Amino acid sequence: MVSSERLDKNVSIVLDLAVHLHVRDMLELFTTFINRGRGAGNYEPDILGETCALSFEKQTEPLVSIIIPAFNQWEYTRSCLVSILRNTADVPHEIILADDTSTDETKRAGDLVSGITVIRNERNLGFIRNCNNAASRGAGKYLLFLNNDVIVREGWLKPLVELLERDPAAGMAGPKLVYPNGLLQDAGAIVWSDGNAWNYGRWDNPDKTKYNYAREADYVSGACMLVRRDLWEDIGGFDLRYAPAYYEDTDLAFEIRSRGYKVLYQPKSAVVHFEGITSGLDIRKGVKSFQEVNREKFFRKWEAILKKEHFRPGHVHCAVRSKGSEW
Repeated sequence: MVSSERLDKNVSIVLDLAVHLHVRDMLELFTTFINRGRGAGNYEPDILGETCALSFEKQTEPLVSIIIPAFNQWEYTRSCLVSILRNTADVPHEIILADDTSTDETKRAGDLVSGITVIRNERNLGFIRNCNNAASRGAGKYLLFLNNDVIVREGWLKPLVELLERDPAAGMAGPKLVYPNGLLQDAGAIVWSDGNAWNYGRWDNPDKTKYNYAREADYVSGACMLVRRDLWEDIGGFDLRYAPAYYEDTDLAFEIRSRGYKVLYQPKSAVVHFEGITSGLDIRKGVKSFQEVNREKFFRKWEAILKKEHFRPGHVHCAVRSKGSEW
C-alpha cells in the first residue's frame, strides 16, 4: 500500500505540473507515481555507507578530468567515488576532489582515498569558484563536472565522450538524470523565454521513447556535465556573476552555443542524483535562494536570445521539437 503521506506528496507534485501537461500525460504521470510508490522500479543504491578502502589507478594521460566539488556530506562523496571506481574502467580519467573547507571526514579524503587529487581550499570559495579553481588543475582533453551527491551507473562516461569525439561541433554533453526511486529527473533541460529552466520529463518514466534518443538541449545539468577543456578555458569557466551558485551551468551552455557549438543530451549515459543534498530544496533560504537572484541576472545577460529563440513557459513539446530529431 502507498502511505497517505506519500500519496498526498505525489498528488501535490502532479497538480503542480498540471499547467504543463495534457490530460493523457497527467494520467500517465499519476499512474507512474502510484506504481513507483509500490516499489516498482525503485533504485536503491547499495553503496551508501560502505567503509572499505578506496584506491584508484593514477592515470598519466587522462582523457577526462572528473571534478567533484564537495562541502561536507562525506557519505555521499564517498559513495560517488565508489560508483566511479566500479563503473568507469573504459575511459582513462583522473579524479580531482575539490574540498571547500569541509568539517566532516571529507577533510581527510587525502588519507582515505588513494590515486586521486585532493584540493583543500584554505577558505570557503563557494561552488562556482571552487569548480573554476579545480578545473585549472585538470589535465584531460575533457572536463567532467560531477556533483558529490551523484552515483554513476555502469558505462556512464564513454557515451558522453563519444558524442564529443564524434562531432567537433559538440561542445557539451550531459546524461539522463534519475532520482534514487527510479523516476526521471531530467532528460536535457529546457529554458523558457523568461529565463526559467524546466527539467524535461521530471517525475516521468525514464524508459519512454521520447527520453531515449540523443538530441540537442538548451542546457544539461551541472550535476553531471562534460565539456571540452579548450572551450571551457576560452570561455573562462563559470561566470562569477552567478557566485556562489545557480545558473552557472545554464549560462555556460549559452556561452558554448554562442560560439557555434552544440549542447547535447545523451540518454545512453545515466546517473542517479540525490537532488538537494548540499544546498537543500527551499529557494527561500541559504545558497538555494540564489536561484531566483541568478535567474534575473541570467535573463538580463541573455534577454535578446531568450526572446528571439525560446518559447514561453509551458510549451514543452514545441521546445523539444525545436531542437530537432535524433542527433
